[in-house]
Amino acid sequence: MSDGLRQDLPSLMDERALVAAMLRQEAALAQAQAELQLMALSDAQSIINTCKVDLFDVPHILRESLLAASAASEPPVIKSLRESVRLFNPVAAKAVYRVGQSADLLSNALALVTHDVLTQMASDIQALRELPAAADVCLAWERVHYVAERALRLQFKSTPDHAAWPMADVQQHAARALGLAPAFSEGSEDWMSLGCELGVFTLCVQRMSAQAQVLRAPLWVAQWLTELSTHTIRPLDARDFWRAQWPLWSTLALTAARSLRELATGFKT
Repeated sequence: MSDGLRQDLPSLMDERALVAAMLRQEAALAQAQAELQLMALSDAQSIINTCKVDLFDVPHILRESLLAASAASEPPVIKSLRESVRLFNPVAAKAVYRVGQSADLLSNALALVTHDVLTQMASDIQALRELPAAADVCLAWERVHYVAERALRLQFKSTPDHAAWPMADVQQHAARALGLAPAFSEGSEDWMSLGCELGVFTLCVQRMSAQAQVLRAPLWVAQWLTELSTHTIRPLDARDFWRAQWPLWSTLALTAARSLRELATGFKT
């Protein structure tokens, strides 16, 4: 994770950012299919040009997502994307969402927004690097970074209609475009580890800065572990993601990021 320009943390991990991450996936997949000559370049460009979150009704997509009964049904964001592309390129509309499954869309989006938040944290941690008192915080951050490299990976499973496609190549191309490595296993254990390390990191920051609100971090970690042990990071029911995984994870990750930013800002001023 490289340093990045400082951004508003909540905007990196809210529902709009999550929908934007889903659209980023579809754009990357269209690009990958064009590069591998599995899709006409003009069709891929139609999809890519439409994958802009400002073009979509995010509140409507969220309402529909909460009502989706099964991850087997087409996700509302994909339905909206397909309808938008169809307005000016009906052929390209048929090529939307040919790769991946609903569970991929959700877990990959979570990886992308988490990567964005951790990139901001990597920038904020620099303010503490030279402080002896921050040794425990910096060590805890190194553990977060190590586990994140394993957890934040992208996976796209083929559909029955395209089982003969070179999915490993598609996955490699799309993952490279999105800035993350491809995954070849579901990796729930790595996400469990990342949640634990973020909790430990948050507590280290709390100990250094005496932020009382961070004391809730162990509870959120315990809830996260319970959720993943029950449903995995790729839920069969999309409602499990929206009603449980997403609120838990966004709270845990943003608490860690906000606590670090407050601490780092205090040392800069």
